[in-house]
Amino acid sequence: MKKKHLLLSTLIAIGWVTFHIYTAINGMLPAMQQRIIHLSFALSLAYSLFPLSVKRRELFQRVLNILPFIPLMLGAYFLFHMPRLDLRIQFVDTLSPIDLFAGLLYLLLLLEISRRIVGKMITYLALVFIVYALAGPLFPGLLGHRGLDFPHLIDLLFYSTDGIFGIPVGVAADYVFYFVIFGAFFYVSGGGQLFNDIAFRLTNRSKGGPAKAAVISSSLMGSVSGSAVANVASTGIFTIPLMKKAGYSKKDSAAIESLASTGGQLMPPIMGAAVFIMAEMIGIPYVELIVAAMIPAFLYYVSLLIIVHLKASKEQHSIVQVKESMDNIIIRLHLLLPLIFLVTLIFTGYSLHRAAIWAIGAVIILGWARKPYRLNRHTIIEAINKGAKQAIHVTIPCAIAGIIVGVIGFTGLGLKFTSLITLLSSDIMIIALILTAGGCILLGMGMPTTSAYIMGAILLAPALQAFSIGPLASHMFVLYFAVLSMITPPIALASYSAAGISGSKTGETGLAAFKLSLSAFIIPFAFVYNESLLMQGSLFEILWNILFTTLGIAGLSSVVIGYIKKKLSLPEKAVLFISSLLLITPHVIVDLIGALLYLSVLLFHLKKKKEEN
Repeated sequence: MKKKHLLLSTLIAIGWVTFHIYTAINGMLPAMQQRIIHLSFALSLAYSLFPLSVKRRELFQRVLNILPFIPLMLGAYFLFHMPRLDLRIQFVDTLSPIDLFAGLLYLLLLLEISRRIVGKMITYLALVFIVYALAGPLFPGLLGHRGLDFPHLIDLLFYSTDGIFGIPVGVAADYVFYFVIFGAFFYVSGGGQLFNDIAFRLTNRSKGGPAKAAVISSSLMGSVSGSAVANVASTGIFTIPLMKKAGYSKKDSAAIESLASTGGQLMPPIMGAAVFIMAEMIGIPYVELIVAAMIPAFLYYVSLLIIVHLKASKEQHSIVQVKESMDNIIIRLHLLLPLIFLVTLIFTGYSLHRAAIWAIGAVIILGWARKPYRLNRHTIIEAINKGAKQAIHVTIPCAIAGIIVGVIGFTGLGLKFTSLITLLSSDIMIIALILTAGGCILLGMGMPTTSAYIMGAILLAPALQAFSIGPLASHMFVLYFAVLSMITPPIALASYSAAGISGSKTGETGLAAFKLSLSAFIIPFAFVYNESLLMQGSLFEILWNILFTTLGIAGLSSVVIGYIKKKLSLPEKAVLFISSLLLITPHVIVDLIGALLYLSVLLFHLKKKKEEN
């Protein structure tokens, strides 16, 4: 990046962070104003970091050079005219030609930067929905609607909180931005490296140790970063080479890292951006959501640990010892205090943005405890740049999702999807769940998790609620499969990022990740049928279902790898598969039958192994 672009992006990032610190301390602006400023900063920073490089006439090049300033100018226009715009009646009072031009230019800038940094898939999908909004009367049957003309489309998308400046951007501006900046400060302070070192120390002498370290460190760091791809980039450079050294193939090393990093978005206490949006959409406090997510996250990582252990045992991988003294870890444990402080503030009732701001302050203050980890002017600017850049990759998809959400709300497409799923499932819940899971994975292809969740929450979650599944379980189910879309072919962003580090082929890595994740696929079905796995119910019910679901995951993991102490026969796999399904049912007798089948196969298998020896 040219020096002038680097300086400009740094100044914009500092301005963006300063604005949010100011509003967090002095009070948020009205929703529309806060969101306009936030998104305009995001677009401005995006165009300064990813400038258009077109070799044309000098005059055209000069126009391109001012692109970073245009979103800020358009944002200023919206804010200046806000008193007039607030008095309008939507779809009744006409917009001026300048209002329409400003909205159209903003839309074009948003779509272009989305295509460049988020991906073509979600950008083209937004264009499809725009066409759908404009050409509604031309669609037949269930898909038809009265349609929008161009002025009314701009009115919907820009001059209301039902479009681009809707709930997704609102959540990004009010909550997610602060946690992303905290994650950047925490990582720069050495917290991310400490997670890696603790994980490697815990698994140092274990079979498949590097893979288990990847699972543990990525779960910890992924919770803070909230991004599967960012997590792969930060932890994978350490874990993937060590997995390869231990004997894992390139594709399996990349697959394991992508699975571990992806699960960070399900891991409390912070999780990914989607959980903040979920809290707004279903009206459940964030604290209750992270409590509900604890058991599914635990089960997800248990399934990964079982998978990597069985794989290491089957392929007889060597033990790789990483020399990291316990003393060197102990003297850095103070770096974890800001994270503990953040969680404490959240659970004691602090607003989320204020808790994050105080936690960032704690990172800076505690950094002075030991000189090697002391933050200075350069590292603070590095954290601001790192956090702001990552915030772009949350905010831009949220704005694009706002286009889709606005069109869906206007056309009533969500209700039509609910009717369609109900019809296709023939009112059978398990079929509806399978259709929803497949729909979430399809919607998530090439999309960030946040966008995939929003699409699933609008189009698919209402269908589950029609089967008397509660809002919490329905939306958690959608979130889970939106997350899994990051590692599911044919477009698996986390798997492909890990493949770039390991040197494996992207297609093979995606398929390997999908195979290794199969035992985790039963977890969302388990908590839909057993809402005690979402902390809903008595302590006995919760513990009972954790135990039996864990057994089911262990059995299915053995089927996936085809190994326990020796290679499994086909009949053994079949019985284990059936027992795994029985173990996630909500009936005590069925659970006990499933457990009996599992233990029978295990004892028979161990007896055969002993006889062969």
